[in-house]
This record gives sequence, C-alpha cells and structure tokens, in this order.
Amino acid sequence: MEASTDHKKRAGVLDHISYLLYKFICILIKMTDVRAVALVGRAVGYVVWAVAARRRRIVARNLRIVIDPTLHANKLSAMIRRNMVRTVMNLACSMKTGLMKERELKRFIHVEGADIFERCGSNGHTVVSCIPHAGNWEALARIRPIFHRVPRYASMYRKLSNPLLEDFIYKSRTRYGCEMYSKEDGLREVLKLAHGGGLLGVLSDQFTAEGIYLPYFGKVTGVTPLPAIIYKRCKGKGHLFSVFTRNTALGHWDTVLGREIHLPEGCESLSDITMQVNLALEKCQNEHILDGFWMHHRWKTTEQFVPEMDEDTRALVHRYMRLPFRIIVVCPDDFSEAKLLDPVVHALSICRPDAQVTVICPAEQESLWRSIEGVHHIILRGVKTSVREQLEADEIYKDGPFDVLFMLGGGRALWRQLQSIFPVFTIGWEDHPLAKRFRLCYNREETSYPHSIHTKSEYAARFKKFHNIDL
Repeated sequence: MEASTDHKKRAGVLDHISYLLYKFICILIKMTDVRAVALVGRAVGYVVWAVAARRRRIVARNLRIVIDPTLHANKLSAMIRRNMVRTVMNLACSMKTGLMKERELKRFIHVEGADIFERCGSNGHTVVSCIPHAGNWEALARIRPIFHRVPRYASMYRKLSNPLLEDFIYKSRTRYGCEMYSKEDGLREVLKLAHGGGLLGVLSDQFTAEGIYLPYFGKVTGVTPLPAIIYKRCKGKGHLFSVFTRNTALGHWDTVLGREIHLPEGCESLSDITMQVNLALEKCQNEHILDGFWMHHRWKTTEQFVPEMDEDTRALVHRYMRLPFRIIVVCPDDFSEAKLLDPVVHALSICRPDAQVTVICPAEQESLWRSIEGVHHIILRGVKTSVREQLEADEIYKDGPFDVLFMLGGGRALWRQLQSIFPVFTIGWEDHPLAKRFRLCYNREETSYPHSIHTKSEYAARFKKFHNIDL
C-alpha cells in the first residue's frame, strides 16, 4: 500500500478527474442491470462507429486479414459496424462484471470446461491460459472462487498510466482471489507459480515489438513468447489451454476453459510452441470473429520493420504465412534518381521472408522497373486509370492491406490517394512538403541522396542506415 500512496502523490489533475469520473460511472453501473448496461454500451458503440473514421479503417484492415483479404468496403461496412458496437458493449459490461454480486454472476456468466481446467492445474501442475482480447475477458478474474482445488489463480496484465485508476482496478480484479502480475514488475512471482502449480492467464494476442515474429491469421506480426517460456519452465508439469469468452445474448457470456493445446511431437522451441498457441487462438476467435477486439492495430509496423529471425522461425513463416508484408515505393520523377533505387528496391524485396514490393512510378519508368528483380507489382502514374483504382484491382487487392509506404517521390494528390488505402507506416524525406504527416523522415544530406552519389553501390551502402537492411 505504500507504493500505492506514492503513486497517488504523483497523480496529476487529469488523473484525479478521470479517476473520479470512473468511480462515478462504476456507482451507476453497479445499480444497473447488466442487460441495461449492454444496451447503453451498444448505443455508445453506434456513436463511436459513426464518428471514429480512423477506427473504422483500422477495423476494416484487421477484418480483411482475419476473414478475407478480398473484402471491399461494401461488404465490410456491416461487419465493421457490428464489431465496433459489440466491442464497446463488451467493454462497458466488463466494468459491470467486476461489480456483480455472486447471484448475478451465476445468472449471466456461464462457465464451460471448468472440470478439466481445474484438474490440469492441481497436484503441482500448472495451466498456462492463452487468452485473446475477445468478448468480456474481465469475467475470467471473477470466476476464481469456483476453483477450490487450485492453490493459485493468477493473470498477467499491463499497468495503466493513471496510478489512481491502476490502484482502483487492481483491487477490483484481486477482490475475489485472483492474483495480478504486471510484466513491469518482472517474472519472479510468475515463475514461482509455474514451479508450484496453479492457473495462470496470459493475454496472448496483442502486438509486441520485442516478441517473436510469426504468422497470426496468416500474416506475420510480433507475438509474445511468454506462454511458451512459462510452459517450458514447468518442466513437464505444464499444460497450455486456449481460453476465451464469447457473447451469447444480451448481457450473457460463455467463458470457454476446456480446450487444451496439444503440442505435436518435437515441438520444443519457443517459436514452435508460440506458433501452436497462435493457431489455437485463431481457432477460438474464428468461432465468433466479431467478438474480437479489432479496434487497435494488431498487425503493426515500426521503423525497425525487419525483425530478427532464426532458421526455425523463418521455416514457420514460410509454412504458415498466407498474406505478405506489403511495401509501396513511390519513385522519384527523375529517371536518373529512380535508377539509383534499383539495389534498394531489391533489398526491400528480400529483407524479410514475407516481403512484397509494389512500385509506383511515371509511365516512362515502366520498362526500368519491369527489369528489376523483386518488384511484384508496378503501378503507373499519369495514366488514365488512377493509382488508387490500380491498387484496388483484384490481382493486387487480394494480397491484403499494405504495411509500409516509402514516399520517395510524388506530391499531395498522390498522397491523398495512397492514404485512402491506409498503409500504416509512411517513410520519406524530411524536406518533402508532407513530411509532417510521415511516421519517419530521413535527411537527404545524411543519406547523401541523390546529389553526391553517382553509383548504385555507393547509394546502397548508405541506404543501409535506414533500417539496417542487409544489401
């Protein structure tokens, strides 16, 4: 409690305001039937869907990945609306879940597979629960009292930036016997639980830049290896389970606990085990895909978009990859400058096993880029068909959303067309008129482009500074 007091002393004015507002909302929710909370949540969800255009685009991107990359806006719109409304409803009801009385909890939360879940977490054994962000996942903290034979019941979580809210929600989650561990506090207590036995939940489906890069729904992204690490520390007494919640009716949820992840023979490395976890989570979410929390960037891109991969991981990427990592390169108008990009474009095409490069260039450069190895698609500027229309042609659109845009040429009109297809990370020169809109900018002088370079090899060597790409 001493640490909690220190946190409160450091809390700012906005922290206090949001804390008091949250407490006030909790008082209202506690007095309200969960079905009424769900109805209000749905109403708020419709408002969020109507006004949050950027969130709609994020959901559209994610649903193309998890359902079908060929889905266009006319087919996606209804799915986007339903997912956003349901997500906001689930978030509102998750607040109610922590405030429910036992009688309410038994009425509205149905537990499935508790017997096998408890049996595998008893007698010194440990269950590592791999949980996706779907449905009302706060219900998993409330069901601790039904597991009488399990010595410890815990979950990993991420601390909130507001220390007052952090203390309040931490106490709410632990009130019924669930232990909560934050990754910021280290893994000592988590590993103790792994050795001593019990049930441990890990929200396993969010992006992490420090994780292992493996396919999730067929597209490579950073995933946490934590379930695999904990499982290996159990030394033969561990069990991996996929655990999730699903919305079955207004104000009603199932918590599905009884699905053990059976690892195939020879599955021992962190990458192999993590891939099996990914496949199990995909199977769970595919059953109720619109229950998923798709309003955040699950398949992120960072400036270090070339992850380190060992041979085992690369083999898994080749085996389970369905959608490529898509890179757009907008070439300079000047032909001599564009020629210098030859080794760079080739390097981008081989920088990771799932890379795919699309070049956007003036019509007079078409023959140049058709002769360059590693260019998958060529989009022409200055022709009758717009860039956007060409990018949305079936042959190109079917490979899924774009990930990175290198804006090394082009102007405002082209930029507007490219933003409509929503690449999630844009890179370009800091003297570009739109540089303030880019996620990452490069200085021409530092990279010596293009004025002091006269050979491709010299330019390739200096381009290496961009992302440590092996050219």
